[in-house]
Amino acid sequence: MRAHPKTHPREQRRGVPREAMPRILVVDDDVDAADSLASLLQAAGHGDARVAYTGASALALAVEFVPTVALVDLDLPDMSGYELARHLSQHPQLHALRLIALTADNEHPGRELAREVGVERYLIKPVGSADLAELFA
Repeated sequence: MRAHPKTHPREQRRGVPREAMPRILVVDDDVDAADSLASLLQAAGHGDARVAYTGASALALAVEFVPTVALVDLDLPDMSGYELARHLSQHPQLHALRLIALTADNEHPGRELAREVGVERYLIKPVGSADLAELFA
C-alpha cells in the first residue's frame, strides 16, 4: 500500500502560522484507524497529518514530508514499529522527530527497546482526543 496524504487542517491554532504547526506522520497498517487518527488530529488543529500503512512507505514519506511527530504502530506487517522508529531516529533530516508508539497492549513487553530507539511515550489504541490534547499541549 502507498502512503496517503491528508489535507491541511481545517482548524488551526489561533495565531500559530501553518509552517509552525506540527507535521505529523501516522503509521498504522489498519487503514481505517490510521485515517481516523489523522482526521482527528487535523480536526482538532494539532497539525498537518499524513498517513502511511507500512514501514517502507513511512520511511519514504518521512524523507519527503519531514514530520516533527511520528505516531508509529508497533505491529506493522513489513517491519516492527521498533525497527521503523530506529530508522526514523537515525535519519539526519529527522533529528528533532518526536516518536510516539501506538499499541493495543497496555503491558507491551518492549518498553526498554522503545527507549533505546527513541520512543518517548506510548498511546493505547484507540487513541482519544484527550490523549492527543495532552500530547500536543
